Amino acid sequence: MGIPYSKQINLAFDQVTPLVAHGFKVLQTTRNITYILAAIQVLTAIFLGLILITLLGLIITVSPDLEHERQTLVTPLVRYIANSAVQYMRWLQVGVWTVIIGCVVGTAGGVYVTREVTESVEVEGPEGEGKSGEDSGS
Repeated sequence: MGIPYSKQINLAFDQVTPLVAHGFKVLQTTRNITYILAAIQVLTAIFLGLILITLLGLIITVSPDLEHERQTLVTPLVRYIANSAVQYMRWLQVGVWTVIIGCVVGTAGGVYVTREVTESVEVEGPEGEGKSGEDSGS
């Protein structure tokens, strides 16, 4: 009585083992996706902050009712940028290097996330035939 029961347990274990391996791969992929989503959220918050600052500066600069605020806030900043950053073109260098480094990091991240997995797991069908994970869709 114990032998057929053991065979059924072993058969069930052999059928479940590939599913556990696939589940582990799914968990690893999900972990990588969460890291990417966290980075996207941080960048979104930074860009939204920069957009807010830009819009406030634009409102102060354009609105004739806020002339005093423009003289107090915007004009000194514009003078500073005109005197130091434009003369030495340091901001342009920093911007170009930021774009280059961003492209390299983005490309490396894209290659890492979309790399091709060549490993195939063999799953036995109900008739005992060996099927790869790709071919057993229907």
